[in-house]
Amino acid sequence: MKGNAASFSFIFPSPQRKRLSDSLAVPPFPLQSHFTNMFLWGEDRHQGFRWKNASNIPAGDRVRFLKLSFQVSDLSAGQSVVAFIKTTGEASVIRTDAAGRVGKQKFVGGEMEAVGCGDDAVITLLSQSGEVFCVDTMKTPFILRPLGALSNIPVTQVACGNQHTVVLTKGGQVYTWTRDSSPRTVRTLAAMPLVQVAAGGDQSFVLSVSGGVFSWGRNDCGQLGLGDKTDRNTPTPVRFLNMKKTVHISCGQKHTAVLTKDGAVFTFGSGRFGQLGHNSVGDELRPRLVAELWGVKVCRIACGRHHTLVLTDSRKVFSFGCGEQGQLGHGEESHPSVPLPVQLPQDTTNGFIIQNIYAGANCSFATCSTHQDKGSSCTENNVTQFDSIENMTDKWASQCDSKSWAKIKQDIHRMVSSAAWMNRSFLNRSKDKHFQTSPNSCGLDLSLTQRVFEKLVKTDAVSSEVEAAVLKLLQSLDEEPVGLEGLRIFLILTELLYAIQKQKEQQNMKLAEAMAAAVQRLSAESLQIIGDWWSSLQPSTMIRHVQAWKNVLSRLLSVVPVPSAVWPSVQNVLRILQNMHNANKDKKKIPEATFGAEINQQFLVEDLRLWRATIVNKGEPLLLSSFPFVMDLKSKRMVFDTNASWTMSEHQAPRYMAPYGFVPVLNPYFELNLKRASLLEGTFMQLGAAQHSSFKKPLVVYFDGDTKVTDVYKRDFFHHLFPDLMSAELGMFMFNDNGTLAWFSSNVTEESRKRIYLFGVLCGLALYNQSMVYLPFPLVLFKKLLGVEPTLQDMMEFSTDYGRVLQSYLTYEDDVLENLEQPFSFPWDGKEVDLDPQNPAKTVTGQNKKEYVDACVNHAFNTSVESSFQEFQRGFFQVCERRLVQLFQPEELQGVLAGRDQYDWAKFKRNTVYEPEFHLHHPTIQMFWEVFDELTEDQKKDFLCKCRPKF
Repeated sequence: MKGNAASFSFIFPSPQRKRLSDSLAVPPFPLQSHFTNMFLWGEDRHQGFRWKNASNIPAGDRVRFLKLSFQVSDLSAGQSVVAFIKTTGEASVIRTDAAGRVGKQKFVGGEMEAVGCGDDAVITLLSQSGEVFCVDTMKTPFILRPLGALSNIPVTQVACGNQHTVVLTKGGQVYTWTRDSSPRTVRTLAAMPLVQVAAGGDQSFVLSVSGGVFSWGRNDCGQLGLGDKTDRNTPTPVRFLNMKKTVHISCGQKHTAVLTKDGAVFTFGSGRFGQLGHNSVGDELRPRLVAELWGVKVCRIACGRHHTLVLTDSRKVFSFGCGEQGQLGHGEESHPSVPLPVQLPQDTTNGFIIQNIYAGANCSFATCSTHQDKGSSCTENNVTQFDSIENMTDKWASQCDSKSWAKIKQDIHRMVSSAAWMNRSFLNRSKDKHFQTSPNSCGLDLSLTQRVFEKLVKTDAVSSEVEAAVLKLLQSLDEEPVGLEGLRIFLILTELLYAIQKQKEQQNMKLAEAMAAAVQRLSAESLQIIGDWWSSLQPSTMIRHVQAWKNVLSRLLSVVPVPSAVWPSVQNVLRILQNMHNANKDKKKIPEATFGAEINQQFLVEDLRLWRATIVNKGEPLLLSSFPFVMDLKSKRMVFDTNASWTMSEHQAPRYMAPYGFVPVLNPYFELNLKRASLLEGTFMQLGAAQHSSFKKPLVVYFDGDTKVTDVYKRDFFHHLFPDLMSAELGMFMFNDNGTLAWFSSNVTEESRKRIYLFGVLCGLALYNQSMVYLPFPLVLFKKLLGVEPTLQDMMEFSTDYGRVLQSYLTYEDDVLENLEQPFSFPWDGKEVDLDPQNPAKTVTGQNKKEYVDACVNHAFNTSVESSFQEFQRGFFQVCERRLVQLFQPEELQGVLAGRDQYDWAKFKRNTVYEPEFHLHHPTIQMFWEVFDELTEDQKKDFLCKCRPKF
């Protein structure tokens, strides 16, 4: 759309990029479809449209009818000037002097497309090639002067206020200037996909492709729609219009009107003359629906100085506001504050269809024809139709070796380097979803984005040009985009990053590092919005984005030591992943393990050294202190085991003792001399007598006097001890109904509590010494070790039946619960527990049902076992370093300590590695697998546990 917005008048374009306008020469020719016919009412000085004997049709109630001998594509009216452009591209001006004398039409230039008029008598013209010209109508003869500052920048729209001009360029940039200043770009709008600029009085507006409205300038009457009367120096989102599907904006002197795609009209600003249409003369500081138009669908709006016009889908014109000059067309000078129909001359209405309306200063216009233009639908909006991005990229990819490659390169750089172009090219136009852009919805079609970028990067030449253009784009981004739509670019570019990684094994890291730096320049609020958008995407898309940044991180950390110049990029990428990780915490749409990457082991070792040095303030680790979630299970286990190995060595090393110097450690191992016949009793006795510092040494187990040091005895020890520990006879644990899961008993003696402490020590020793154990506890045990609160899901795991009962309480209607009269208590560990002792008569109701369920879960997994769990936890962390245990997620900790219930034995067989003299078809190996395949599931697990190699 090539657009124009005059002072007080912003003209809604026709669907075919034509603006019907006024003409001067009106010979009495017969009406023909290629002529423009117009109704005109308002200030008498605009009668210059009839300076020739144009029509013998009477003026009627101050609304006059003009027959025009040519068609007009654009028109704008200011305080003392009217300018219009014919469909031939000829631009003409009518000037009115201070005495009200209307001058003759004067030709000012050809090949024009749009025009805007301000109150300073300067008109701004836009040529068909996108060049901007100015004409000072106070100086004669009228001279067309090019605006040199924009000579190499194609422009698509112009709009004029009292003393200022706003233009929109083909690249999506906005420039503004006054008579005494040069054009300057509005940088904060650089990433916004804009479709309209508007101006009036001393205020300016822009409209985005998804209906976002932004305003700045004078606001003494609330004409910016921001809810106050404070002027704004920079574009500010009109949040009250969010998701209203705004498609057009028109401005008066101190009021503004907006039109939605659904045909609703909102107005705000000065209501002194009733120009807001709310049946009042009060100001409105925020957009208010013109309720008096309820039931009709409006398809055009136009604002004059102090009045407003609307055109309905039935092609009726309504007006409201100031009518002192007859600009309302109501037959009398009035100030109606509600929309009333314009009284058109009766002799002219038959056979004519109103096509468009215009308002400027104190006059009004309505163009008409004898037929309705095809496509002139009220449902059409002000969104410029763009070429299909897929068709365009297909052309780029298919013609990169042709003679047109030079032109394609120019197109790629012009378009892809524009954040505005990128942001509007991948909108989700299905059912107008992009109009629903909000902090919770980005309005993008990322499946389209994925397809397009996959095509682009397949051709090296195109891919290189795209990467170069994106680097230029990133340099142009403002640190704080003014609206939500400006943030879309970061999701779009992540798709590009993933497509490049998928296509090329070796990527240039320059693009990824520049993207990461641009993201980190954003405010916390913008990062929150991007995170919320990302977490609202399909899980497959979320995983794709995480993988893209994990790949970047792995590449950056592949060289050890990491060069100092790369450290900022590493930290930027980590913060991006952290933002995603935080956004996924609540919804948990993708598994936690998705964020884990296999980190370079040399880097992890160095990071661990720094982490250990923090104890004496000698270093600052990176991953272990702030970003443990980016480590996969293998990396976490390597860090934990490496730290355990170093700690063991420290406790084996000679100690300095004055005055003797370094003294060797008497026993470098933590030894347990046990008898198989009394394994449990011997273990408890020797653990209870041991010094706590001994737990940090390597564990060595001897059986029945055999002093041979072997890992087999150690694994055998854990393998046979833990089933005995889980015996109900010890009184430490309770079991669920089917006896498959254990939990701490709420009825423990002091002796049992001591044993629970030693049970915690044994679990810690198993993890510390890289051994798995039989530990039939629910996940909640590992959650509590990591400080994660239990939930109803934990109750469902431990006791499915009781968990379902509690779940049903949450779904019951209030009256059902009242009829049940369920006491505020529940049975647990053989007792009926009153959950609110202060109110024994309390029952479960619709108001307290969640409180009841939470209380049940809390009692089962917290309150009833508080002392027992504290002892278990104390024993466990007596051995293991708490901060490194917290690297694990609950499921991971359960897996490394107790193993997993399900084993893929076929995969185990495929991945088995043999000594050089053996192979899969060796007779001994074949015999081994025959015996192994005949083992039961438990026997296979038993074998695996005994033969488990070191990590």
